[in-house]
Amino acid sequence: MGVNGWRVMWVICVYDCPMTDAEARHDYTVFRKRLLQENFVQLQNSLYVHHFPTLAVGEATIIRLRGHIPAGAQVVFFIVTDKQYGMTREFFGINPTRKKPNMPEQVELF
Repeated sequence: MGVNGWRVMWVICVYDCPMTDAEARHDYTVFRKRLLQENFVQLQNSLYVHHFPTLAVGEATIIRLRGHIPAGAQVVFFIVTDKQYGMTREFFGINPTRKKPNMPEQVELF
């Protein structure tokens, strides 16, 4: 059975963490490192994405991350299907620094 692009999900995390003092900067760093530990990929400053095999796995990750959101931060998680994410259009300047992540080649087993 093939992969269904309407069941495979992407979670997009967008956040704004005001860094007014050293403690706020530390909290931001802890949250950012947590996103990386959860295998999110940075697309832009404060914008990370992660591919999930199902909606349930993506939602479970969001629930885990909720406990790490810094005080005073605003975090939004967008959940989109693989088909929807595949319709995004990105444009880069002459010297791009990053590229859009592709669907992982490794099969995830759960």
